[in-house]
Amino acid sequence: MPFVWNKEIDDYKVDIFESSLPYNRSIRLTLDDGDTVAISFPGAAPADYVNIGANFHQVQMDAHKFDEVYHLLQTEKPVFFTAYEAGTPAIRFVGLSTSKESVGEGFVDSNA
Repeated sequence: MPFVWNKEIDDYKVDIFESSLPYNRSIRLTLDDGDTVAISFPGAAPADYVNIGANFHQVQMDAHKFDEVYHLLQTEKPVFFTAYEAGTPAIRFVGLSTSKESVGEGFVDSNA
């Protein structure tokens, strides 16, 4: 049962390009343990969208999720990465999440 569980993202790199690949944008994450995650964003993610390796993990997310993932990486800290594939039939999961935040946390009022 391969899994990457709630590892903090230390750094990221965004690529937007044209090619013969089924996607034209990707994000590469560096996790706090030194692992690398390559996220590609095809029009529709295939059924086997999680590939967990020893230190390098590849995942695919639907293209419409690129803006949301990029925004999360730009605006939140810390951000955590989780991915797994387990069971028969396989249950797959990939996601990014933020740390616990206080209720009401948000933008600062200009008159506060």
